Amino acid sequence: MDNQDNYYKGLFYGAALGAAIGTVMGLLFAPDKGQETQRIITGKLRRALDMASDKAAEFYDVDENGEIYDNEARERSKEIIENARDEARKILNDANTILKEIKNQAKSGGGHTKSSDPHG
Repeated sequence: MDNQDNYYKGLFYGAALGAAIGTVMGLLFAPDKGQETQRIITGKLRRALDMASDKAAEFYDVDENGEIYDNEARERSKEIIENARDEARKILNDANTILKEIKNQAKSGGGHTKSSDPHG
């Protein structure tokens, strides 16, 4: 989980750094001056941030405590847990069936007994 957290932190910092560098480059090479350049850059940054938050909303939800979690991971973990429960139920049912058979054999005389005669 730490690797995933570090990945998203790095992604966020990389995006922020890219936006900052883009802003500086835009100011350096802008054909317009002063307030017009600020207005253009501000508009582009707002659109970029809106687009980024929309994309992030596709992948993340915030729970009631304000914690972010991955929708895909949540859904996949639900599937895994449900599959594990189903498999555990099957194993328990098989184990119970085997135990009942063993108890029935023990009650009815033990079923097979070892003979000292190697031929039967």
